[in-house]
Amino acid sequence: MAESRIRPCFAATMMASVPIRDVSQMVRLILDHCPQAPRLPIMTRSFRWMYEGLPCLHLDHGKKQAYMVPPEEREAEVLEFYDRVEADDLDYFATSEDAAPFYYRVIEALQKASRPEMKWIGLQFPGPMVLGDTFRQTNGMPVAQHETLADIVVKFVAMKSRWLARMLRQAFPDATVIVDHPEPTLVGFTSALGYGSPERVITRVNEAFAGVQGVRWVHCCSNIDWSLLTRSEIDVINFDAFDHAEKVALYGSEIQRFLKKGGMLGWGIVPVREDIIVHEEAVSLADRLVKGFELMVKAGVDADLLAASSWILTSCETSLLSPEQAVRAFRLAEQVSQRMRRSFHPATVAGVSEA
Repeated sequence: MAESRIRPCFAATMMASVPIRDVSQMVRLILDHCPQAPRLPIMTRSFRWMYEGLPCLHLDHGKKQAYMVPPEEREAEVLEFYDRVEADDLDYFATSEDAAPFYYRVIEALQKASRPEMKWIGLQFPGPMVLGDTFRQTNGMPVAQHETLADIVVKFVAMKSRWLARMLRQAFPDATVIVDHPEPTLVGFTSALGYGSPERVITRVNEAFAGVQGVRWVHCCSNIDWSLLTRSEIDVINFDAFDHAEKVALYGSEIQRFLKKGGMLGWGIVPVREDIIVHEEAVSLADRLVKGFELMVKAGVDADLLAASSWILTSCETSLLSPEQAVRAFRLAEQVSQRMRRSFHPATVAGVSEA
C-alpha cells in the first residue's frame, strides 16, 4: 500500500460511467466538482472499449450478445495471449482511440486545463469477478466456472489495467493513479448459492491487480462479507454508504486493521436512483454519512484515522441517472465533501498528512 500513503480526508471523487456525451461539459464537471481526484469518464454504452485484446470472445451482433468460446477452439489465439502476458507486452492490451475516443479527448482537455489541485487521476475497468459472471460460455454457464477462461479474464484485467495506468502516469506525471475494479456482482460469489469460495474470490481480486502501480480500488454496491476485501491486498473499499453503512460498520475490527495498514474507504453516499436523489440535499446526505461514521467509531474504528482515510462519491455509476440528475449528483458529492472536511478537520494521522 505504499502509493496510498497520502490520504484523501473526505476528498470528492467519481465513478467513471456517466450519461453525459459532451466532452467539454464532462471536463467542466470534473474540474468544478472533483478537481483533486477525477477519473477518466466512460462516455458510451458500448462495451467495445472494454474487450479489446480479450481472446476467445465471440460477438453475436444479431442477438446483441457476447460470449467466450472454449479455449481449444481458439488455441492459437489463446497461446498468443499467454505469450504476450509472459512477455509483459502491455502495448498488446492497449485501448485504442478508435474504441475509446472519449478517453483521449478528456485526457487532452485535462492537460490543457488549469488543474493545480489534482493529486490523483483515476481509471475504471471491470473486475475479474464481474467479467467472469457477465460473460457466458457457449453452454450458457458463467465464464467464472471455467478454469482456463476465468484465468484469461483475470490476466486480461490486470494487463489492461496496467496499460491504462501507464497511459495516465505519462499524461499526468505529478498525480497518483487510482485503478478501480468495480465488482457489483460480488454478492453472487459469497451468498449461500454462490459458486466462489472466499479464498478464490480474494485470490482473483488480488491477481487482477498484479503489477498495477497505483491505488488499488474496488467498488461494490451490494452488501457482502466485507472481510473478503479487508483481507485482500487492495487499498480502497468503496461501498454504498447510503444503503449499507450500518452493515459495513458490523466489520469494525476488520476495518480498523485495514485502515491501520494503509487502507481507505470510499463512502458512496449520494444515491443514484432518480426517485431518491430528488429528495436529498447535501445537509441530509452529510447527516446520513455522519451517522454511519459514528457507527464505525462505536465498532472500534479510530475516528481520526477514519476521517483521514475517507473518500466521498456517489453510491454507484451516474449513468443510472439522467444527465441533469448526474450533474446534480456530482455537485452533491462535492458539497458533502466540503461539509465533512469542515466538520472533522482530520489532522496528521500515523505520520500521514492530509492531502
